[in-house]
Amino acid sequence: MKAIPLTLLVLLTLTACTSNQTSGAATGAGMGAVAGAAGSMMTALVFGGDIGEAAARGAVYGGTVGAVGGAMAGTQQDKREAQQLAEQQEAELRKLRKKIGDDAFEGAGQLIKCKHDIAIAYGKTAAQSTTNAYAVAGLWLQALTLEDRGDPAGAEAMLPQITSADPRTGSVAEAASELETTLAEVQSIRTQNGLPATCS
Repeated sequence: MKAIPLTLLVLLTLTACTSNQTSGAATGAGMGAVAGAAGSMMTALVFGGDIGEAAARGAVYGGTVGAVGGAMAGTQQDKREAQQLAEQQEAELRKLRKKIGDDAFEGAGQLIKCKHDIAIAYGKTAAQSTTNAYAVAGLWLQALTLEDRGDPAGAEAMLPQITSADPRTGSVAEAASELETTLAEVQSIRTQNGLPATCS
């Protein structure tokens, strides 16, 4: 199923903002959308599902929460409406974080921003977790980051570890295919949020 463009979904989250709030809200929404999309993408990678569709939903959750900061200059009614919507979406984000752990969730956002060293550090920490889903997310995050920064040999070397730890991945070839699909989504999240698809 083709994912709904993230930019369209994020714009839908800004309806609670008045015209004098839109600039600040849009900035916060954009930052939140990136984090939400990245975390949702990782959740789908670990637990299954359409990665693009999950990223689109996560962008809405994060964009809504991020927009609230820009809505604070409005009326009390604007603030209440924005806050209620944000609380609902923030609850969804908390569920995603709980599924893959804070380290993998934060690291995925750093990957989108091309902060490769930070993403790798988060991935290594997550991979040491005694919670299997957190550890699997950490391994995937490291492999994605290595591939994204131009180290395909390093990423490939991680695939047997991922296959061993991830009950959903039946073979190294299957893991390689998942890696390629997810890396394409990383690039898509970037371009849909005004960032270059690849890191310089």
